[in-house]
Amino acid sequence: MQDFFNRHEKIALMFSGGRDSLACLELYRDYLDKMTLIWVNTGANFPEIEDYMDQLNVPNFVEIRTNQPLSLEVNGHPVDILPVNFSNIGQAVTSQKDIKLRTYFDCCAENQWIPAHQKIQELGITCVVRGQRQSESHTNPIKSGEVIEGIEYVFPILHWSDQDVVEYLKSKDIEITERLSMSHSSLDCWNCTAYIADSKQRFEYIKKHYPQQHEAVVNLLKRIDNVVTAEINKIRQITEV
Repeated sequence: MQDFFNRHEKIALMFSGGRDSLACLELYRDYLDKMTLIWVNTGANFPEIEDYMDQLNVPNFVEIRTNQPLSLEVNGHPVDILPVNFSNIGQAVTSQKDIKLRTYFDCCAENQWIPAHQKIQELGITCVVRGQRQSESHTNPIKSGEVIEGIEYVFPILHWSDQDVVEYLKSKDIEITERLSMSHSSLDCWNCTAYIADSKQRFEYIKKHYPQQHEAVVNLLKRIDNVVTAEINKIRQITEV
């Protein structure tokens, strides 16, 4: 560990408040004075995430603010299946629709990944630590230890299982709350309409604690479902001929 810090003067831990990034925080607890915790505040957080960050006591903390609600209005809602005519460019070359959609990659890039990378470059960070694990359904193609544009990326819990993370946090006397028991424990955006295959627990949590928000996002998903189904039906009309 000491060699790691000897190689880098400026190290960032990407911190979401979820259990994986929390495990990384605990792993580096004795070295936090040599690290900067970076959190992207999307503007669509749950109150418990805001409260958690307000109470977080670390030497170096950087909050990046983005405006995800405005981003959705301007560039569309994130989806797992995109009918391209409902995207910004699709509507520009066809016709205006009553809902605008885009890939979840575009949404996350605009509201999280790009602002975070810009801040990392601005701060002169030479190493980024992330709580990425290989058992997750979505992982960054960057490899742990890889250096890109002068920045080394390190994933210290890459080979941990969900249970490994939970047991480690318990060993540090961290209570596994209802939120931390979920796979999507960072709850980045309450109104996210993507990552549906991994969102069952997230929607159950929203329904239980925020019924009005749950109703709003489910109604939005129904509209998206109608759009996607209509496009799929057009394909079926051809394939069934």
